[in-house]
Amino acid sequence: MGAEQDEQYRTRPGTPMIGPYSTNQMDDFYTALSLGEAKPSGLMNLMQHLIVTERCADGASVLDVCCGRGLALPLLHRYAPKIGRYVGLDISPDNLAEASTRLAVLRQNYGSPFPVDFVECDVSDPWPQLPPFDVALYTSALEHLPYELGVKSLASTGTALAPGGVLYLSTPQAFGPPPRPLQYRVHVYEWSREEVVHAVEAAGLVVDDVMGLLPPEPDEVAVELAKRYGTDAVDWYRDLAARVPKALLDTVSSVAVPDRATELLFVCRRPA
Repeated sequence: MGAEQDEQYRTRPGTPMIGPYSTNQMDDFYTALSLGEAKPSGLMNLMQHLIVTERCADGASVLDVCCGRGLALPLLHRYAPKIGRYVGLDISPDNLAEASTRLAVLRQNYGSPFPVDFVECDVSDPWPQLPPFDVALYTSALEHLPYELGVKSLASTGTALAPGGVLYLSTPQAFGPPPRPLQYRVHVYEWSREEVVHAVEAAGLVVDDVMGLLPPEPDEVAVELAKRYGTDAVDWYRDLAARVPKALLDTVSSVAVPDRATELLFVCRRPA
């Protein structure tokens, strides 16, 4: 995101901690938009949840790892009301209490299209007994754990998926060998793309796709678009940049430049 990145997200003081973890939550994009705040980080969070919810098949069982405040639930109600069930895991009772409040409002307004369970647990410890899941979300949370504990959590996530199940994993993309300075002070460890792929494969999963979620500087976006699609794509991008609000353009253009994007969404699958 460079100089335009969401400074509140980067520097928010008083990061809540439980043990070695940061339990800091990204701004609630629903509330932000209602106040007229279209932040790149909020639109990113909205987009990644839309990508997941629009791909959830009817009857699918959905696991939300480090579900936080349950930001995926309204979109699941809207775009995937016929899923079989939803289970949210989180270490923070405060996060789960807020998620439960959000769920209560949804049920009051829209009914109960699918069963929901929240489980308080440390995702790097052994998990409680759960049935296999068709879809797992692990969004904007891996970076809040130390590396070794993140590896354990990914191993448990892989085990929780049914054969053919899909994991949607998002995290900032770090560059260069460790130790690396953090891009965001609320994080504990930021992973390189290679580290994520290695840990995911060690968990028994295959990476099917990698999308960008937050872009680098516009000149870097242009270079990556030229590599991938040719110079006409650069003209198209610059034409859009002159007309489309930056926060929206950043959210969409970043999908096409995963090699330099500052946040990535990995689409992973457990082989059937």
